[in-house]
Amino acid sequence: MSTQSYNPKFVEAMKILTKMSEEERLSEENKAIFEQAMNYAPLDIQPQLIAIRKKYDDLH
Repeated sequence: MSTQSYNPKFVEAMKILTKMSEEERLSEENKAIFEQAMNYAPLDIQPQLIAIRKKYDDLH
């Protein structure tokens, strides 16, 4: 995967999120990082992030 075409804010958020467990990604504390990833995600990745957001909403 080439990160060349991705927004730097998306790349930064994803680097942080990929080091976390799913439970950590879905926690309230990390919501801002996840929101940053959502806001700058390329269109092809958005469906995966929407699925994760649904899990988050179901938990909270």
